[in-house]
Amino acid sequence: MPSPKLLRRRSSKRPFRVAILGQNGVGKSALTVRFLTRRFIGDYDPLLEKVYSCCKFVGGENVAIDLLDTAVQNENNRLLENIRWADAYILMYSVTDRCSFNECSRMKFLINAYRKRQRKIPDNESVASAFPVIMVGNQIDRDHDRMVTEQEGRKRANQLGCVAFYEISVRENADCVEKLFQDMYPLCKRSKKYWPVAEQSQTVYFAAGTQTKLETTEELERRKNMLYTTN
Repeated sequence: MPSPKLLRRRSSKRPFRVAILGQNGVGKSALTVRFLTRRFIGDYDPLLEKVYSCCKFVGGENVAIDLLDTAVQNENNRLLENIRWADAYILMYSVTDRCSFNECSRMKFLINAYRKRQRKIPDNESVASAFPVIMVGNQIDRDHDRMVTEQEGRKRANQLGCVAFYEISVRENADCVEKLFQDMYPLCKRSKKYWPVAEQSQTVYFAAGTQTKLETTEELERRKNMLYTTN
């Protein structure tokens, strides 16, 4: 197997950061890996939180993206750390689990509360436009177990002020996952004036064929702390 190639990238802009939030078992890790590799893997450690780094052609340009695949969200302090870290958010639930659907409302409330408290947003802007949130219902391939209808999901996304709503099957369709991120980036690009700027070189490891980097929880904490010092 070819050894990873080490490349250095110097940029005044840090990567576009997306936090994928939701209860355990809704498909957050599967969504992340689908986007990065187009492969579906069903089993993951539900307690492991990771950042995946990649370069993707999105919205007509090459974009450096950091994806935070979150773990347990029962502790508000941990959830607020993840909210602080990100530029945009994916609220994910399973259409077969109404509890995971209702949990999206709590997470969106925390996103709004934190961002309004920490950021100065002009009167003609909203939290939704400055820090876009997309709501995603997964596992539509399990229609016989469905508990949340598409109409309910779309209505809740509108009520919460999400910029977009999708129902997908990460297991069955890689293209719908790709479209989700392709649609998200232009929405966030319009508000990138709010993003912190990091004037430093970044080292990115490109594994042959995948162009991804997996970071440990320790590395995740280091990256978060670096962001805190720039705010």
